[in-house]
Amino acid sequence: MQKILAVPAGFALETERVRGQACQFRTAYDLNLWPIRIESVKLSGQPFVAPPNKLAAGAAACLRIVLSSLNPAVNMSMLGIDQLRIFLRGGSTVAQPLFELLAAHVNSVALADSPGDPHPVLLPASAISPVGFAANEALLPWPARSFTGFRLLSEYFAFPDKFMFLDIAGLDQKSLVSSQNRMEIFVYLNRSKAELERAVGAEHIAIGCTPIVNLFEQQCEPVKINHSDIEYRVVPDARRSGGMEVWALNDVRAVKQDGSSRPWRPFYRLTHGDQSAEAASGFYQEIRRDAPGALGGSETYLAPFEPDFDPTQKSDDVLSVNATCLNRDLPADLPFGGGHPVINTVTPHDAVASITCLTPPTATLRASLRERGAWRLISHLSLGHLSVVGGASGAAALKEVLRLYDRADTAETRAAIESILAVSSRPGTARVPGSRLGSFCRGLDVSIEFDPRAYQDAGLYVLGSVLERFLALHATVNSFVRTTVRLRGRIDPAAKFPPRAGARSLL
Repeated sequence: MQKILAVPAGFALETERVRGQACQFRTAYDLNLWPIRIESVKLSGQPFVAPPNKLAAGAAACLRIVLSSLNPAVNMSMLGIDQLRIFLRGGSTVAQPLFELLAAHVNSVALADSPGDPHPVLLPASAISPVGFAANEALLPWPARSFTGFRLLSEYFAFPDKFMFLDIAGLDQKSLVSSQNRMEIFVYLNRSKAELERAVGAEHIAIGCTPIVNLFEQQCEPVKINHSDIEYRVVPDARRSGGMEVWALNDVRAVKQDGSSRPWRPFYRLTHGDQSAEAASGFYQEIRRDAPGALGGSETYLAPFEPDFDPTQKSDDVLSVNATCLNRDLPADLPFGGGHPVINTVTPHDAVASITCLTPPTATLRASLRERGAWRLISHLSLGHLSVVGGASGAAALKEVLRLYDRADTAETRAAIESILAVSSRPGTARVPGSRLGSFCRGLDVSIEFDPRAYQDAGLYVLGSVLERFLALHATVNSFVRTTVRLRGRIDPAAKFPPRAGARSLL
């Protein structure tokens, strides 16, 4: 391989069998596979050896990443690597504090042949950017009518490693001279941690990685409408009902004996008055209940409604249902370690020779269908942006929202939520980018205060990053939200984020 090979988001994968059935996954991010490897990684405090860099005055540390091409005869400059995505490994002890350094404390970046390179390419701090917050980087399918901020909360509590990715841009600006098959990346940092310097190594940064999720499209068993039942169970596959569960209904169509079909629409939808849409022959309500017996998970039912229903006419309609499904609780039973779980592509791909699972498959998480979940949902419907950032009850309101999306509900996630002590806000101003006249914008400065006993310099920045994006997505037109994270009793903020209008940073 001597060129880029792309694996698109949504690429289907299949695991080895567990309890007689393979689990189906799909990739969450677009993935570019380059014919390179990471030779070494070293984090050094002062004094460190690195190319001269006028942009890095006062740098306290430097992260050195050495890349080399898989084929020694291939010049890395010819590969045209415009952007490299890295994944940080090592959990809360290494990955999370390293993520904070690379996301918030970068002075600049240098690309060089070696530490003594007299002509390094200097890049600004913005060359490194976090991954996982954009709409095209979603792990979970999310309807357009639903608030994106709630998806971010769901993904954080379900799989925080999803946010341990960073992009390094501009690598194609360096022309290698002395070491044509090697390139060194020097990341100058304005802060460092001695214990992290001793711990970080090549095993903590990986390339060619993407999150995968146990979701797949499935054409379900036909549903015969008999007009004697008020609801009908949706069965993904009658032969494997113990290992398949409906996540969401994508498309429902009524098919007649002559092969013609017309769509059925969700009863609770936004386009009842849309005259341009294909006319619907019926509507349905989706009902979800706990699965009986030892199946685990839930079962999905359709409750039909036909505006033109005639009880004197015999129905020959069969519903064709396309759904997004999961493998119930099977992924948690997959073996991990020693080359397991074995993962293969569903369809062959030239770019993929082998697949390695770097983190163990997590347990399937579901929203509570019992009374506790219902009362939290009612409480959630009464909360709004002003509830979260305004008044003395701001912390309580924010914690209530987080509890609703904390489907893992572990001791660790509960402690993180309970560590929020106060949320306050005040009016603020920020400069509008690109304005020739130096225009300013009015917005909201939000401060979130945490209990310092819950954090030991790890984990807080990642949670803060998710919360600041969540709050910024509430920003109104011609406004912004600027979030600061603090630890009670400390003068300096634990993290300061740029003003953001929705998904767009104003800096």
